Amino acid sequence: MSYAILICDDDPDTRGAMKRTLRDHDITEVGSPRDALAMMKTKAFAAVISDFTLEADTDGLDLLQHVRIQYPDTVRILVTGNRDMQVAARAVNEGAVDRYFSKPWDDDNLRDALEILLRSRQRSAS
Repeated sequence: MSYAILICDDDPDTRGAMKRTLRDHDITEVGSPRDALAMMKTKAFAAVISDFTLEADTDGLDLLQHVRIQYPDTVRILVTGNRDMQVAARAVNEGAVDRYFSKPWDDDNLRDALEILLRSRQRSAS
């Protein structure tokens, strides 16, 4: 099954790599949290995947917190090259993310985790 997935990363190469990894889905790419939230007002997404470190006013974790509050049924995944365990702890403790992946991510693990989360959300909603 194909799902609408929103990817937020300020690096076009990373967005391209993520799009290739998730090529079986309907992918929309944006470069900032502001663009992500604007896009979510125009289209429903099953999942949002965001980088942590963004060249923006806020970080990816703040974006995913907004998504959690405004779109609670949307799967939220944080992907980051930041090795700081405080980021992972904050992500988990604040409940902002469903999964956390370090860069470079493993394509199969990311696809499998996303599929499991999406199917689980779909079952919960029905």
